[in-house]
Amino acid sequence: MINICKLILTYILLIVAFSFNDNYLIAFVIVILHEYTHYFTAYIFGYRGGKIKILPFGASLNLTGIEGASVKEEIIISLLGPIMNLVLAVIFYALNINYRNGFIETLFFTNLCIGIFNLLPALPLDGGRILRAIISSRTVYRRANIITIIVSMSIGGLFILYYLFCFFKGHINFTFGIIAFYIIIYSKKEKERVAYIIMSDIIKKKFKFMKKGYIENKSLSIYWREGLLKALSLVEKNRYNLFIVLDDDLKVVDIIYESEVIDGLKNYGNISLDEYIKSKNSGIG
Repeated sequence: MINICKLILTYILLIVAFSFNDNYLIAFVIVILHEYTHYFTAYIFGYRGGKIKILPFGASLNLTGIEGASVKEEIIISLLGPIMNLVLAVIFYALNINYRNGFIETLFFTNLCIGIFNLLPALPLDGGRILRAIISSRTVYRRANIITIIVSMSIGGLFILYYLFCFFKGHINFTFGIIAFYIIIYSKKEKERVAYIIMSDIIKKKFKFMKKGYIENKSLSIYWREGLLKALSLVEKNRYNLFIVLDDDLKVVDIIYESEVIDGLKNYGNISLDEYIKSKNSGIG
């Protein structure tokens, strides 16, 4: 399914008025092909639903059920788009050596730029998703997301500085400016909704379990004075998490499962684990 952004007509009119050229249309088509490469790669892994959203500066892909992908699957799906562009760049480079054609040279340069650009470790680019997947394989998802957001916003900030430098030099590039601001805005929203992402992952984890028939467990000891949000932040995306709650004397108070953490947040808010256990045992809520 293809979904077209409402702002695209306005943006195209701006491009026509100020900096339109054939290269923009070529890049636009190549970006859509880039997203379809992601889509077909995900399809091979069994993720059949999703839609491609046409944006003013390209396209983005939203896949149904991709939250259940393993780290390996997520990296491969994200990586295949830029690899497709780089392979095409090599092919068009070889053709241009023999034929010396301006159109072929444009195809080479555009594929090269899109391939390299998408490997930058900034959200929502492929490189940002790859970075987060790699980090999340070594630490909890929340920490991996925060590190990725910091890197992403830093890159977005550098892009904005470069855009402003070019602007005051008289070189106006609307596309680059919009991309720079989009990276900052997307990263900021990602930071604000990280808790909801983790909660959503927990809820959808059962579909991954039903699909594969098994899931790895992770147990973690946690201090009973910590809040439910702290427990939520320690949840690993691709494992079923359980928390062994310990008191001041390192004695086991209770065992809480990840689904209970969500129920506790819904019913009581960010109370301490000790308070949650007391409420659960007393039957309150």
